[in-house]
Amino acid sequence: MLILIWFVVCIIFYIVQMILGDSGHALEVFAVVSAIAIFLISKIKHKINK
Repeated sequence: MLILIWFVVCIIFYIVQMILGDSGHALEVFAVVSAIAIFLISKIKHKINK
């Protein structure tokens, strides 16, 4: 499961860097999108385990 989260975070980081480049908001957008993705992965994991 940790590998899946790591891959998702890396992909999100790459996409945010590609879209926003050197703008000052890339890190904030990355943090928000990563938090949302990890939350959704957690919800899916709990749904599957029930």
